[in-house]
Amino acid sequence: MPIAPAMRFRFGPKECADLPQTLIDPLDTFTVMWHIHAMDRMNDDAAIKAWTTLLGTDRVLTGENELGRYQRNVSGLNRRITAILKPDTVEQVQAVVRIAREQRRPIYTISKGKNWGMGSRLPVRDGCAVLDLGGLNRIREINAEQHYAVVEPGVTQKQLHDELRRRNLPMILNVIGSGLDTSLIGNALDRGVGYFAGRGDALSGMEVVLGDGTLLHTGFSRFPGAKTAHVYRHGLGPSLDGLFQQSNCGIVTAAAVELLPWRDQHLSMIAKIDDPAKLPALVEALADLRRRDIVRMVVHIGNRHRSFSTLAPLVYQQLKQNDPDAGDAELRERAARLLEKEGFGPWSAVAGISGTPAMLRAAAREFRKAVSPIASVTCLNQKKFETAGRILNALSFLPAMRRKKIVVDAMHPVFGLSYGIPTNEALRSVYWGSGEPMPGADEPLEPDESDGGVLYCLPIIPLSGKDAKAVVEATETVFGRYGFDAYITLNILDVRSMEVVISLAFRRSDAGQTDKAHACLKELQEHLLALGYPPYRIGIQEMDMFVDPDDPFWRTAGAIKDALDPGHILSPGRYNPH
Repeated sequence: MPIAPAMRFRFGPKECADLPQTLIDPLDTFTVMWHIHAMDRMNDDAAIKAWTTLLGTDRVLTGENELGRYQRNVSGLNRRITAILKPDTVEQVQAVVRIAREQRRPIYTISKGKNWGMGSRLPVRDGCAVLDLGGLNRIREINAEQHYAVVEPGVTQKQLHDELRRRNLPMILNVIGSGLDTSLIGNALDRGVGYFAGRGDALSGMEVVLGDGTLLHTGFSRFPGAKTAHVYRHGLGPSLDGLFQQSNCGIVTAAAVELLPWRDQHLSMIAKIDDPAKLPALVEALADLRRRDIVRMVVHIGNRHRSFSTLAPLVYQQLKQNDPDAGDAELRERAARLLEKEGFGPWSAVAGISGTPAMLRAAAREFRKAVSPIASVTCLNQKKFETAGRILNALSFLPAMRRKKIVVDAMHPVFGLSYGIPTNEALRSVYWGSGEPMPGADEPLEPDESDGGVLYCLPIIPLSGKDAKAVVEATETVFGRYGFDAYITLNILDVRSMEVVISLAFRRSDAGQTDKAHACLKELQEHLLALGYPPYRIGIQEMDMFVDPDDPFWRTAGAIKDALDPGHILSPGRYNPH
């Protein structure tokens, strides 16, 4: 029985899609689908008109160039987006959500859109309007006594760091190495790992817009004037904060982030092994130091490709300053050769500690005792770092000293991370890994605008040398089969677990290489999962791979989504079946 015209227009897209097939004449299927598409377009137009009335024409972007800028991404993925929405108040976010629900148009939320290697600013599914919260960029409070700052999602590492220094407050951030302009809240909601600790548990007192526009406050922050709103995250009753991490159940518009005390004394302990077979022993030695509380910060253990991709671009910049007429290929070769001469072995570890001079001396003594039988050890503090720079500068007329000075100068931004100083310099690794010409010292670093490609695989593994060896061997085997170098970092998070950061570099302009890179990463994810090492974060292209709607866990997550976002308009498909 064909559907009468009046019936067709009475149904929205979802209802038409859900009609029993027996009601649709085979010859009329195209007509039904055409009407579904037409009503989608009508709803898009109505939503965009309402959003424009709310926000203004300058903050609802639909032009091809504007959409294209948001669609470009370092992972080489493609998604269709309908509009860019740029509110700058919480009330506007609530209104945007209400319009989206009324018009049944999905919106995909980003903070700053710097989720490089995992999808950047792109939604999981086609047809979303991107809700860009970069305009919500207010630091609402800094509490020096209790060591927290209440920030909105548009607040960046640089912004909060600069404000702490402007006020001369004795606190630092738990920084990450992926850029000055990354969102503090956005990274923490995806459970990112900072230089000092994981960030996921450092949020408290969230302010959240739900799928009907309701404003929710979690923990004690729902009690007006509560002095404990941001010092005890669970509050009274069920702890709801976890519902909004790696989920699409609400839009976090503010939260408190934990700040760390500034320590005048800091020590970086560096260990290098000369044989990859020593990696398990190195991991076990560092694990013992962590379990004995000698080392409390995240310990970073990088392979040669990782160390080179971090330091070589910085050495490149130093060489470029000394020889501005040298070509890109020549400078790349000289930078790699220089690092080889400085003895960067197959794996290098960096552990940091802050405290009193006596604490640092004791930690250095224990570190040397545990690690020296396996690796060469160097301990650096700020004073030694500065002294080395002055001595090497005075002796720079000697080729060997000049070479060492270049490396020391290149290491300065990386060393600054251990003091909570954010930097953009690590972004140069994207250009280095893909073989793309390096930007100049004063040029902007925008990985999404480059030809460099990056994909990440991020498993969590037990803190053991045996498991580290298994993951490294599996990664090198799969990457070798596809012809890619494996960039690997093992980050000791606590006394039981390690984060593994595996990155794959490729050229996005080469369609064949891009396809091969995605196939390689997919195979690695499947292989590691079979070995018992699932990822703790995934890219937008992997949601369907890991989110199984038949799994009781994801069915439960879907039921929670139904309750908090009954219209399924918030970031559909992000860590959720809906």
